[in-house]
Amino acid sequence: MAAFELNDFSNSQNQTMGTSRPCPQPQPPALKEEDIIAFKIYDSCRSQDCLDYSVIGPARAACPVTIDGRLINEGEVIVPPVQAASVSLECPEIVRIIIVGKSENCFRKGYWDIDLRYIICYKLIFRNANGDVILCVEATSIYNSKVSLFGSEGCDLFLVTDLINSNGSFEGDPFVLAEGKVIGLTASLIYDCNPPGNGLMTGIPVAVEVTLGLFTIVKLFRIVDLAVQSTGFTIPDECAEVMPLDPCSYFDNLDFPMDIFAPPQKPEFFAGISSNIPSGRNNNNNGDCDCGCGCDDR
Repeated sequence: MAAFELNDFSNSQNQTMGTSRPCPQPQPPALKEEDIIAFKIYDSCRSQDCLDYSVIGPARAACPVTIDGRLINEGEVIVPPVQAASVSLECPEIVRIIIVGKSENCFRKGYWDIDLRYIICYKLIFRNANGDVILCVEATSIYNSKVSLFGSEGCDLFLVTDLINSNGSFEGDPFVLAEGKVIGLTASLIYDCNPPGNGLMTGIPVAVEVTLGLFTIVKLFRIVDLAVQSTGFTIPDECAEVMPLDPCSYFDNLDFPMDIFAPPQKPEFFAGISSNIPSGRNNNNNGDCDCGCGCDDR
């Protein structure tokens, strides 16, 4: 009798477990349309420019410096030390991008001409014939660029807000956004005469020639009302009318580092997914940038 009751209880438990309902699974939130005020990009372009002596000229002083007893003021051409046998370039960076001008294109309706000026600073390390460092100088170069982008037609629209600045007023023209990243390629001494056939330099160095690589992205945007769904970062097309420079084939063949301008979001970052064009290798890892000199040190 006890065995029968035990088996009956076991069957009852199995039937109860077999008819139990599964736990409800959480449902994803339903999508809905949202109206937002956004900075809508009307047009954008990217460029990859190799800046050599023919474009930016000789290196100039970023701040006053005395070399061989001669004072070189800010903006003047750097005259290397007489004992200098070589020079190297370190720590290049863009310190300022100036929007010089923005005007409607006279020939293409809806297009705007944008004039930009890039202020680039770097350090020049001068060495003697034994390879010893004899001087470290803060230097600068200026690059002027012009692009034409679609921004739609201008109008007399007047905007006002207390969000962005104290005045909070804007005209109805499109706004400009410029981004840039520079890398140092080469630096060499310029002498007052050509080297003879035996390969030995004669004369004294009179200036420094540098070659820089510049990645840039320029965008035209307006403040608009939108209902949007994000699909990730956009990759601009190349800027039109960019003239490649012959001495810069190395830089022209580098991949454009999109990860600098559009850092990967959390899922892509941990998945190792890169937005670089066309591959994901990093060609611009310079490490720490401290050569132990600066304007304040002098």
